[in-house]
Amino acid sequence: MMDEEKQNLSEQEELAQAGMDTFFADAPAAQAKQEKSGGMSKNVKALIASVSVLVLLGGGLAAAMTATMLHDKGNGDGDSSGSVQNTTEATEMISLNESLAEDVTKVEISAKEDFTVYRSAEATEDAEAVYSIKGMEDIPMNKNLLSTVVRNASALSANSLVEEDAKDLGKYGLAQPAADVTMHYADGASFQIAIGDESPLDNTATYCAVDGDVYLVKSTLMSNYCTEPSFFVTNTILEEPDEADYPIIESVRIQREDLDYDIYLEYADDGESSGGTVAAHVMREPVFVYLSPEKSTDVTHGMFGLTALENTAVHPTDSQLQQAGILEPFCTVEMACDDGNTYQLYLGNTYTSASGTKCYYAYLEGVDVLYGVSETSAVWATMQPGDITSANIFGTMVWDIATLDVTAGDKKLKFEGEGNKDEYHVTKNGTPCDKERFRLFYRFILSIYGEELCLGEEIPDAAPDASIHVVTQDGEEDYTVKFYRLDHLNMMVTMNDEPVYRIRSSCLDTLAHNMEIFDTEEEFTLTWR
Repeated sequence: MMDEEKQNLSEQEELAQAGMDTFFADAPAAQAKQEKSGGMSKNVKALIASVSVLVLLGGGLAAAMTATMLHDKGNGDGDSSGSVQNTTEATEMISLNESLAEDVTKVEISAKEDFTVYRSAEATEDAEAVYSIKGMEDIPMNKNLLSTVVRNASALSANSLVEEDAKDLGKYGLAQPAADVTMHYADGASFQIAIGDESPLDNTATYCAVDGDVYLVKSTLMSNYCTEPSFFVTNTILEEPDEADYPIIESVRIQREDLDYDIYLEYADDGESSGGTVAAHVMREPVFVYLSPEKSTDVTHGMFGLTALENTAVHPTDSQLQQAGILEPFCTVEMACDDGNTYQLYLGNTYTSASGTKCYYAYLEGVDVLYGVSETSAVWATMQPGDITSANIFGTMVWDIATLDVTAGDKKLKFEGEGNKDEYHVTKNGTPCDKERFRLFYRFILSIYGEELCLGEEIPDAAPDASIHVVTQDGEEDYTVKFYRLDHLNMMVTMNDEPVYRIRSSCLDTLAHNMEIFDTEEEFTLTWR
């Protein structure tokens, strides 16, 4: 069942943190290997005999208390109340493995599953060696986590020796170890270690067996060996490119079962500044509208760097994909970039993670991992067109205009322009026009903004009360905005004959007024609210 196949998230996070701590700072320095004494001394044996009552305690607790008393005896301190941690701090670390991580060629692990980590690419002057998990070469890995498999048991030291030539491994959790690990090195050397229970008196130390002897080793060094291969899979579904290599996202198409239209966003930046009021992308479907930079970025760019809460299956079967709703996805997101890459993300059924988070099953085409993405990260599954749009109805820069036709009632103005910001010429109804007067008039038009999105509504069966047709000099933009008075307070705005916004009808009155006074020196009314 799918629930049985999902990882225990809290356990994974705890192990991940332990592994990361170890990788960056906590691996103990290699020490000179201590020679075995050839068995316990008579004094130590007498000490153990004198505390034979510990046998009644049984298992790991007895072993831990014995280890504590051995430490105290070795330190010449008769106080047996000190913890293992305290006595360890006063004891020299014991070297178990002197081989170095950079010489590892292969690590064989038998834990929840049997798997092998191997060096798939040698180190170079510019890059470290690359390690992979056999059979999972096509799966993106968390490189930092995977490196702990190579590093943690290399140059390994123990806190203390618990028992030489241990006969009863069961009391340390070593009769059936949590993991058996074999490290292989380039010079042909190997190192084997079995990992057992944590010490009941010190949860920072874990019992480990090497060559039949039992030691206490720092738990964070051993925890990542006691996992399964999927633990090392990165939860970053699609890596975010470096700034220098970041492609232009040419388009994003969102298809959802709960919408009877696609949401299609397209890159339309002409390189001119729009004052930050509109984004570089526009919405083309279901209607043409401008986008808000603050509201739309997660939708247009969110696939890069998208991070899952967990991975639920590696190399999922068709049955798993079907059960997760991926074969017939609820939502499909297609992102096309100018570097030639196109990415398809599928969002399937929802489920609740072990931590209580609502998630969508997610699958990126070409990456054979079934992920769980939190609802807050899976923005495409719930967003509506109005969530990301700018209030701007017009976004064309004034100096880009080739023609601007404005009609309100029986009043018509036709402007034609050419040139650029520094050298721009404009005519009104075929007669040369002051470009500054034209700029101020168009400034009012830019101030017209949508107040309420109204997709799919019926357009009034009447002629529009006003219309504005814009064509740019480069021909990239050619659109008509029409205004229909609904009542004395409200009107509908359409874009290319598709309902887009409702706004107050006072805008229509102000537009008519500004058209009427264009040829005078009276100041335009620039506010209509």
